[in-house]
Amino acid sequence: MFMRGLLIAAALTVASIGGAFAQDEAEEIIVTGARLERYESLVLPAVTMTRRADAVLASATIWSDSRDLQLRSREIRATLEDMARRARASDVTISLQQDDVLRPFTVDLAMRLLTYGGRADSSQVVVQLRTATRGSSDTLDAARGRFNQFVESIAENGRASVDFDEDELQLTVIDLPQYRAPLMQAIVADGRSVAASMGEGFRPEIAGLESPVAFRRSGDLDLTLFINYTLRVVPVR
Repeated sequence: MFMRGLLIAAALTVASIGGAFAQDEAEEIIVTGARLERYESLVLPAVTMTRRADAVLASATIWSDSRDLQLRSREIRATLEDMARRARASDVTISLQQDDVLRPFTVDLAMRLLTYGGRADSSQVVVQLRTATRGSSDTLDAARGRFNQFVESIAENGRASVDFDEDELQLTVIDLPQYRAPLMQAIVADGRSVAASMGEGFRPEIAGLESPVAFRRSGDLDLTLFINYTLRVVPVR
């Protein structure tokens, strides 16, 4: 019953902060994990767009197992404050995650996400470490190195510590809908080209353009963007 109560309380806490996150016009979404699996079964169409992800993410857990709850909270807050200070002068920044969308980080908001740490007398909070990709020469190993350097620089307070899973790095893209118009233009142009190759008296018939922009990972830091459309060439009536 105790564990169930903690889980319910944690769920209510997360639900209560949902309205505190600002809704940015150009959202940055996490495109790996569940979102990526959603599009894996789709057949890759003829028209696609390959581009580099905007950033790499690592989940970092800040936790403490000091016996006193108030002391644990103070230790975690102090560690978060040091992380925030160091992020201001670093190429690694901190975000919070709501569903698959990144939201701005504040220490106060992170503390409202504090939950049971998985064992007796422990508390924790999970934040997202973010580093922007650096063009075609950047690598996943280089991003991992930036995360390691950042985490090693943090002054852990008391029994607080910072852990991150360097093997579970994720990718993000900013303002995914911006790629819809160029994809649609390329699809229409391709349809016209295919119809023209059939000779006079044919026209393209395209379905599925109302579908959202989908994606597939095509490299360590690269994504293939596409719309799940179908193309038919039919006689002009």
